[in-house]
Amino acid sequence: MTNILVTGCNGFIASHLIDFLSNNSDNRIVGITRSIRKESTFNALKLAEKNNVGVIFGNVNNYSDIEETIAKYDIDNIYHLAAKVIVKDASKAPISTIDINVNGTLNILEAVRVMPQQMGKDISTLVMSSDKAYSLDNSLPYLENQPIDGSDIYSSSKAMQDILARSYAYNYDLPIVVARPVNTYGEYDFNWSRIIPSIAKSCFGEEEKLVLNKGSFHQIREYLYVKDTVRALITLMDHIYDTKGQAFNISSNDKFTTEEIVLRFLRYANKFKEIEFREKAKSFKEIPSQYLDTTKIQNICGWKPKYNIESGLKETIKGYKNWFDKE
Repeated sequence: MTNILVTGCNGFIASHLIDFLSNNSDNRIVGITRSIRKESTFNALKLAEKNNVGVIFGNVNNYSDIEETIAKYDIDNIYHLAAKVIVKDASKAPISTIDINVNGTLNILEAVRVMPQQMGKDISTLVMSSDKAYSLDNSLPYLENQPIDGSDIYSSSKAMQDILARSYAYNYDLPIVVARPVNTYGEYDFNWSRIIPSIAKSCFGEEEKLVLNKGSFHQIREYLYVKDTVRALITLMDHIYDTKGQAFNISSNDKFTTEEIVLRFLRYANKFKEIEFREKAKSFKEIPSQYLDTTKIQNICGWKPKYNIESGLKETIKGYKNWFDKE
């Protein structure tokens, strides 16, 4: 039996990760979150009905919550995904963003350092960083050995989280690995301000128009289907003694402008939508182009994505359509 702690279990990627992990009956998964919203990936995937999944209502910013959970459930592995994840929201609330993304990570890392002394075993840990952590001065595609610094509030919080995790691994020789994924999409992401959920809501919900931020239509991003992201996270943990102390890019090589993503989604969904552009907040800073090199994870772990943009979007569309039909 492997006892696994997933922080931020109410989140989009974390919920899909729990769903994947729970398919192995030898895994016992404990999720920690402050609350579970009714409209959440966790509920859409019906994770509460799984026999090997449990939830603790706690806060990664409270060290005792982490320590008590690790001890009570004899945790072997931690996937630390709890974070403030929306760039626009982070810019509006910098103090809470740093508190959750940085101090919450510090609590996890400190528990991973201290608790093995009591438990007599190491706790393998994955910390979720982001492609946003890279410096804007880097050439594309980003490589893991390029500088990270983070230009905006969200990006800088992820860069600090990233550096902290690797410094703990180095300083204390701990099995900690950092993941830097690109934009992850898929069914049941209910952060409606994100591009793909917003298109889905416009197509299958009650929204008449598709509203996009002015100036974002020609930005280039790399898109990775959530099941491939989840597989990559698990693969990094499965190879922890080859990956510890390092950061790994996770991407698909599917690079598109926002315009191309919108048109593809509408075509695959067989929909036509009027597009309205709105001014974005002055504090909301976006990076013009971002994409990653994944040679490292392929060479060390043998991971490659299984979905391309067409197959991933079609799965996403099917999932959202079913969910809106039931709602």
